[in-house]
Amino acid sequence: MRQIKAGRLLLLVLLFSFFCVLGIGCLMEKGRQNTLALRTISSASYRKDFFSPGMRKDQTLLSRECRTFLKQVEEDSIYFPVPASSLDPSLTVSYVDSWMYERNYKEGNSHEGTDIMAARNERGIYPVVSISDGTITNLGWLELGGWRIGITSPQGVYYYYAHLDSYTDICEGDTVKAGQLLGFMGDSGYGPEGTKGEFDVHLHLGIYSWGTGEEISVNPYYLLRSLEEHRLKYQYS
Repeated sequence: MRQIKAGRLLLLVLLFSFFCVLGIGCLMEKGRQNTLALRTISSASYRKDFFSPGMRKDQTLLSRECRTFLKQVEEDSIYFPVPASSLDPSLTVSYVDSWMYERNYKEGNSHEGTDIMAARNERGIYPVVSISDGTITNLGWLELGGWRIGITSPQGVYYYYAHLDSYTDICEGDTVKAGQLLGFMGDSGYGPEGTKGEFDVHLHLGIYSWGTGEEISVNPYYLLRSLEEHRLKYQYS
């Protein structure tokens, strides 16, 4: 009889523990959902995790403005910005999640983008194409960005391509199509107009929202990961 009572007591303890764990799990999940719903585009966590697999999976839980901007970028973005070479497979590129890393040029600047690094550190070799359709709204020199291009998409997303070596025959105000050649990867910037060679050859990509009336950058890393499956091939060597 005592053994039966002890067995029942153990069962009750196990059931109580199970439902406690289950309840805590439900509370934690509810808290996570509330956190997602309270995010704004300017929230640091939203900007850092932008377009990550987890964010895209849980996008229905995001606030309307966060969900809208995510959808805009998803609809706009078609091609990876650096085509693969059909002539020389060694001309690869690489990139890491360097969001908000400190810059090595002047103090107080954080890295609001992703650097796509060239395996061959030679300017003017790698082509750069437009990720999306859009209009060229900025073109020319910036001290930090060097020769840069800013393209505003039909959805109002601003794509920023920096440190180019040269442009194709494009002008501010031109409309461009996704996959259109914009110029060639370089190492321009970090000085007065024409400065080159202060760092390795790469493309700096930035993505910005103007929906709230202010410039808000988001992390391009996860978008680039998703676009690797949509990479054009160009003949260059």
